[in-house]
Amino acid sequence: MKMPSDSELTVLFEGDGQQLEQFAFAYSATIDWREEDEEIVRLFGKRLPDETVEVTTTDKGLDITYNGQVHSIALTFTGADRYITIRGFQELVRDKYEIRLFEASYFSDTHEFLILPKRQWEELDARYPVRSREIFRVIDDELDFP
Repeated sequence: MKMPSDSELTVLFEGDGQQLEQFAFAYSATIDWREEDEEIVRLFGKRLPDETVEVTTTDKGLDITYNGQVHSIALTFTGADRYITIRGFQELVRDKYEIRLFEASYFSDTHEFLILPKRQWEELDARYPVRSREIFRVIDDELDFP
């Protein structure tokens, strides 16, 4: 899958609600609160066209191979694991990418995420500081499904 172009991002930040929905449909990774943790990693990995991401479940959690290096994420094997996996994946890719939640999906049982290169997020935050906070929520330790 490809990353959104600069012009598509401009439409996202300057457009209306319908354009936001269309953008989210085209570019978001959609995660249901019941999603398997391996599938979350696969969905995020598909959104990183220049990266290699593989995942396996172990008796302790997940082993994620990101660009040839294995990283482990310990899971609790409870519903809390969805965001443990999301935060863990964010930690793996944080040098190059950032994952953010579409704010409009927060009170749903299905969350939509956008992954962009960190440089692009920095540019968008500088250009659209208020709109960026309205549309997106940064992944932090408090974020979870409602």
